Amino acid sequence: MVNEITVVSAAVGLGCFALGCRILKSAAAARRVARSDDPEFVLDPTREDPPDDEIDSDDLERGFMLLVFGSLALVFAAISL
Repeated sequence: MVNEITVVSAAVGLGCFALGCRILKSAAAARRVARSDDPEFVLDPTREDPPDDEIDSDDLERGFMLLVFGSLALVFAAISL
């Protein structure tokens, strides 16, 4: 029988993984857009200039920590079975 702690830990772990992956994907996409040597950017002269938004290094740290917390929550869920 699965107890409530296992269900909550698994849900929190999967949620942390989903958010961490989303943040890391967004940061990677922002880095690709900001590159001026992107082949699609060079081949398409009608494309607008990339945005001047600075890429925040906090996103990388935040995404990594969410992945760590997610893995810890899933380990806790596995132990509590």
